[in-house]
Amino acid sequence: MSFEFLSPDATRPVDGVQPSMRSPIEWVHRRAGGRFDDWAGWRFVTDYGAPAREAAACRTSVGVADVSFLGKLEVQGEAEVVASIVAQLAGGTVLVPGRAALHERIWWCPITADRVLAVTPPDLTARARDELEAAAAAAAFASVQELTTAFGSNAVVGPLARETFARATALDLRPERFGEAGFAPVSVARTAGMILHRGGDAYLHLFGAGFADYIWTVFVDAAVALGGRAVGAHALRASSEAEVAAHA
Repeated sequence: MSFEFLSPDATRPVDGVQPSMRSPIEWVHRRAGGRFDDWAGWRFVTDYGAPAREAAACRTSVGVADVSFLGKLEVQGEAEVVASIVAQLAGGTVLVPGRAALHERIWWCPITADRVLAVTPPDLTARARDELEAAAAAAAFASVQELTTAFGSNAVVGPLARETFARATALDLRPERFGEAGFAPVSVARTAGMILHRGGDAYLHLFGAGFADYIWTVFVDAAVALGGRAVGAHALRASSEAEVAAHA
C-alpha cells in the first residue's frame, strides 16, 4: 500500500513552471532576513545575512536551523516484516529500541517495533520511497506513508544544544544516557515529537508541521538566551566540516 498523492516531489509544472517545495514557515525566515537556495526542488535558508556569525554560534553556543526539506518516510507492518524491510534496504541493519542507524545518508529510526521512520536527504527521498514501496508490496501486511510535509524538522547544533532542549523537554540528553544515534519519541514543548542524536553536538527534532511556527519560536528564543541564534544551511555545513577536521 502506498500514498503517493502525499509526496511533495510529485508536483507537476503549472504553466511551464515547477513549483518549489518550501518550509511551512518560509514567511518567518523571510521576515528574519533569510536568504534562499534550492536543493532537489526544495527551497531552503542558506543564511540570515551573517554566515560567519551563524557558523560561530554552531561552534561556540547553539544554532537552530529549519531542515524541513528532509524526507520522512514511515514503514508500518508486523514487527518481523518491518525488520525484514529495514534489513533489506539498510545493509542488514538490525534496529533496537532507542537507537537509530545511519546507512548511506539515510537515518532509520525505530518509533516502535512495527513502525520505522526513514529520514532522508531531499535528493534521496524519491528513490528511498520507491524502494520502500517495492519492498512493502512484496511483503505481507506492510505499508509506506509519505510524511515529509506532515513533519517539520529542525537541526539543533552546538555545545549548548542539550541545554536548549532542556528548556523544553525532560528527556535526559547527556551523552552517557542518550548517546550517538540515540532516538526517542518524546514530548518537547508540550508537543509530540521525536529527537535524534546525529552525533557530537548535533541533534534533529521532528514534530508536527502544524506546530512549526511555535516550535521555531520556542527554540530560537532559547538559543538566543544562551548566546546562540537561528542559522542557515551554510552554518550547519561549516560546523559539520569543522567537526570532521577535528577528528581527522
